[in-house]
Amino acid sequence: MRYFLLPLLLLCSSLHADTSPATQPAIGQFPHIQVDLKKRQVRIECQSLNPTMPLEFFCVKTGTSEHESVLRTQALPEHLHTALLMLGLQPGTPLHYDPATDKWIPPHGPPLHIYCETQKDNNPLISPAYLWMRNVKSKQPAPPFTWVFTGSRLTDNGTYAANLTGYIVSVVNFDLTVIDIPQLASSDNQTLQWEFNPDLVPPTGSPVTMILEPAEQPPSTQPTQ
Repeated sequence: MRYFLLPLLLLCSSLHADTSPATQPAIGQFPHIQVDLKKRQVRIECQSLNPTMPLEFFCVKTGTSEHESVLRTQALPEHLHTALLMLGLQPGTPLHYDPATDKWIPPHGPPLHIYCETQKDNNPLISPAYLWMRNVKSKQPAPPFTWVFTGSRLTDNGTYAANLTGYIVSVVNFDLTVIDIPQLASSDNQTLQWEFNPDLVPPTGSPVTMILEPAEQPPSTQPTQ
């Protein structure tokens, strides 16, 4: 099957049963990832990056395309896929070519909002992820972004492809990424339009929690503390 299939045993072992009162959230746990079923959030431990190159990604696996990404994480992409399944989301379809129409079909899937949480004066500061990017030419912050859960795919030998590429959240289209944007956007270097926003992104290596939520309402437009 084309998409990563979650073994039932993995889901049962990863989702801790909630034996506390009903007011308490059910929690799922993976290395570097926490799933809050009550809040419908996936929280991923990350570190910030200050790349000099234009961006192709918002988040990648540590040790991969860090030179063109805002965040890196040690979390496995397949665990993020599983975490989103636990929220009840089903992956859509990555970028692909349709020979019948001779056109590239943009990614689609359940929409997501992404936020970045840091600490300021010992208090959490949460910003929409798109504000951590700015236009390469104008230096203006990016407009509101909504990402989509496309789910990467399996390779011919059954490996979850994003585990190999390290592609987690992209800002241009890649068919092997877990999360993409729903518009056609080329990865050609001449067309890349975003860079990291030094006004908001902390120094390289700073701890950041990336928060993913189903996009059930418009994204926030300002940092909150």
